[in-house]
Amino acid sequence: MASTGHRRMRGPNKQTPWARLPEDGLSVLRLPLDTTDPIERRRVESMFSAAFSIRRAVQRDARGKARAYRAARHERRADPAAARARLGLSRSAFEHAAYAHLDGAPHLRRSLTKALAMHLADTVWSATERHLFRDARGERHGMPRIGGWFDFARIPGRARSHTTERKWETFRLHGSLDGHRAAYARSDGSWFQPDRMRPIAAPPGGWWSYTGPLAVVVTGLPIGTLVLPVRLPAAPSNQPILEHHLADPTRWHKIDLVRDRDPTAPGGWRYEAHLMVLTSPYVAPAVRARREHAAVETAGRHGGIDVNVSNVTVASHAAGGDLQITRVMHDDSSRRAMATRAQRQRRRNRHLDRSRRGRNPDQYELSARQLEHLRRKVVSGLPLVRLVPKGPRKRRTNGTPLVAYRHDSLSNTYRRERAAAACDAAAATQARRALAREIAARFVRDHGCRFVVEDCDLRTWARRWGRRLAAFTPGTLVSALEREAGAVATMAGIIGGVARASTRTTALSQHCLCGARVAKLLGERTHACTVCGLRGDRDAVSATLGACVTLADRTQPRSAEVDLPLAQQLLAARDTRARLFATLPYALHGRQDVLSESTVHSARDGWFVAEKGPSPDLVVVARRIAGTASYPTLDERGDFRRHTTPDRGRTRTSLHRSFVDYSTQLRDSS
Repeated sequence: MASTGHRRMRGPNKQTPWARLPEDGLSVLRLPLDTTDPIERRRVESMFSAAFSIRRAVQRDARGKARAYRAARHERRADPAAARARLGLSRSAFEHAAYAHLDGAPHLRRSLTKALAMHLADTVWSATERHLFRDARGERHGMPRIGGWFDFARIPGRARSHTTERKWETFRLHGSLDGHRAAYARSDGSWFQPDRMRPIAAPPGGWWSYTGPLAVVVTGLPIGTLVLPVRLPAAPSNQPILEHHLADPTRWHKIDLVRDRDPTAPGGWRYEAHLMVLTSPYVAPAVRARREHAAVETAGRHGGIDVNVSNVTVASHAAGGDLQITRVMHDDSSRRAMATRAQRQRRRNRHLDRSRRGRNPDQYELSARQLEHLRRKVVSGLPLVRLVPKGPRKRRTNGTPLVAYRHDSLSNTYRRERAAAACDAAAATQARRALAREIAARFVRDHGCRFVVEDCDLRTWARRWGRRLAAFTPGTLVSALEREAGAVATMAGIIGGVARASTRTTALSQHCLCGARVAKLLGERTHACTVCGLRGDRDAVSATLGACVTLADRTQPRSAEVDLPLAQQLLAARDTRARLFATLPYALHGRQDVLSESTVHSARDGWFVAEKGPSPDLVVVARRIAGTASYPTLDERGDFRRHTTPDRGRTRTSLHRSFVDYSTQLRDSS
């Protein structure tokens, strides 16, 4: 039969496509892979190298096409879809571009399949799509960038087919949990994991009938099947998690191959398989009991959150009464620990900079001091010595380096130190997330599962308070609180979580519970209402007012408004004023036992005196009861109508007559 010359294409699916049920849930289990075998490790490294080459090539194409799309203003205005089709800005176009790059580099086919290249192209298209089209908030991402080698940490796999038996391309997980435990069982019934896992050979009946130790299998490679043994945690506390995710193989859905930098691992990288399972995330019995208790005990509470650069304040009430306030901030021990970590990081950065300069002296200029040192050597007739340059890097007139940093020669010590720095940063991030989950659990336990927070972008704060924001990470805490509150609200069967309220319609920090507007600058941290007399910390009052915010639509921050009758009811409730006043710093409370002649803050002088701070003068000024002073302090002037004589001023301050300001008014109640 003669061929028509047309390629036969598979038509559209005539069956109902498979879809994941939302009630099934979705979770990810991290499975460490054993790469102690140098042959298998080199194959994994070559796979990541080939995947990075394909991904980088597609990213370059995407960046060029995006720039061309932005430059074609008239065509884009007339028909943007036609312009994108002409330039090849679509998912299928990116996939075919990845195929072309893979066909153009036959050596990459040894370690990469077309299915993996397609998924790499899909990840590039996802980033490009966020640049081309606006999201739900009306924002668009920046120009697609070309990622670096150390930023590339994931090779996405293809999901298995849940309608066709034995169909799972790219990365597959074979074996069983019972077979894994039996293979490494001890005589007493327990099981272990050795430093080097046993190699796993292909079973005679094929991988689909294999029930031994768990292994990640990659088929379809020209140089043979790649088998990576899985290392499971053998601790008793981890066994319920393994049972929850690995007991039913039919729920295994997809595997991504991930690598993390680890200077202690062979090759400097630690490899993992992230298994996506069609089940709800594991919840420990203690966590479930805690959430059930919070769902019952605090179901009627409403809370407000005030997020600051260095603290987070949460306030809640129950039906307009029983105000509870909690603040989270760094204490002295955490500040000392952060200072120690910052000092260690500065030392490491200096070490890395010296190592890079020593290996690449031609890319840096000598400092002025080094140039003067060489000049004196020449004048004295002494031989010149080689110096490690301490000046700036050699750059062009536009500020870019003459030679890119990625082309520098780096020592093995430099690579190990840089990997150790990345591991320390990852460990610190993981510790902050764990602490945020713990604090969020306490918040939900004490304040319920319904919160309101101002709708603000914390990323804009980094321009002014970047270091403090990175040290406290309030966004991580709010995200953890949102997840915990959502889980408790689902368990309680109510609408909860963290809702966003627009600052334009609420202005929580500029209003009082009585409804009066109390304007405050950003540096004013005390709330003092002249209408109702309420005094308290600015953040605490703002969080309390946020607990009285109602939203017509929880998904629309602009629909938020303050329930003024509820706020006034909360203000009139018992202990509300006292608990808000207790949030003020101790220095602003005033001391009842202070002497009348002392300049220490005194409650008898009134709050307007107690709130005065230290003298802004640059000269150190001592108190009158403690010694001498060059001139009176700030609190010695005021509207107290008590004038002093030169003798009294000389007695109290030990000042010479010629230096005494006779108009000074001293605080005296004797």
